Amino acid sequence: MPRAVVLNSASKANTTGGTFADTLTANAGDSLAVANFVNGNAKVLEAWAIDSASVAEGSWVYTRPQATHDQQRGFRFGVPALVPGGAGAIAAHSILGGYGTIDLYKSDTATLTYSSTAADNILQSWITLYDDLPGVQGVFAGWDQIQALQLSMVGIQVTAVASATRGAYGAQRAFNADDDRLHANTWYAILGATVQTQCTTLSLLGPDWGGQRIGLPMGVLNTDTSAWFVDQTLKWNLPLIPCFNSNNKGNVLVQIADGQANTSPKIDFFLYELTAQPGY
Repeated sequence: MPRAVVLNSASKANTTGGTFADTLTANAGDSLAVANFVNGNAKVLEAWAIDSASVAEGSWVYTRPQATHDQQRGFRFGVPALVPGGAGAIAAHSILGGYGTIDLYKSDTATLTYSSTAADNILQSWITLYDDLPGVQGVFAGWDQIQALQLSMVGIQVTAVASATRGAYGAQRAFNADDDRLHANTWYAILGATVQTQCTTLSLLGPDWGGQRIGLPMGVLNTDTSAWFVDQTLKWNLPLIPCFNSNNKGNVLVQIADGQANTSPKIDFFLYELTAQPGY
C-alpha cells in the first residue's frame, strides 16, 4: 500500500482586496484537486498561510460536506500579520494547528478565497497524507527505525531563493549545488531544517518520494523546525520522515515560496546518515 505525503501551494499576487474577493490558484506543478487514491483515506494534516502586508481571512471549501461542511464558507480561518514582529516579516502562520485534519474525497477540488487589503500577496500551503496513492512509492520511515539506523549527523546548506513573483515557487536548486558532502550511495533521513531568514514554504522534489512535492513551513512561528519531520512522525504516529539515497542528490530539488519577493533564507537541512535503506 503506497503511502504518499504531498505538499501543495496556492497563491495570488497583487490582490484585489475586499471581502473574499480573491481566489487563489495552484502554484506551478501543484494542484487544488484531490488525487485519485484507491484504498484507505486521505486527509490534510498541516496547513499554513501568509499575507505579505496585512491581516487576512481565508475560506477553504471542498464540494463534499464531509470535508468542509458547506459551500458558503466551509473552513474559515484568520491569518494574522502583525504579531510577532511587523507586517511582511512573519512568513508562515499555521491555519490548521494541533490535531485537526480535513478529510478528503477523490475527484474533489478545493476553492480558496481570501479577504485582504488591495495589492497584498497571499500564499497558502498544505500537506496531504494519502494512505494509498497508485504510482507513488515514497521512502518514509518512523523515528524508531531512523534511530536504529543512524550512523552520523550532518547539516547541508542549500541556497534556494524565492521567486520575484510573490507567492510563486522560486528556481529549483539541487540539494548538492552548494554543499556537496554526502557519501556516495548512502541513505539519508531528513529530520528538518533551519533558516537564517524566515520564509513561508520550503519545498523538496525528488525521485525517492515518488516525484511528489514534500515540505514544511519556515515562518517566525516555525523556525524551530530542525526536527519537523520527526515531530510529524511522532504527532501522527506514522512513518513520515523522508529519506533519500545520495546518488539522487542532484535530482533532489529545493524550492522556496514566500509572500515576499526574492527571499534568500539560506537553508540548512539536518540529516541522519543511515547504515541501510529504511522504509515500510
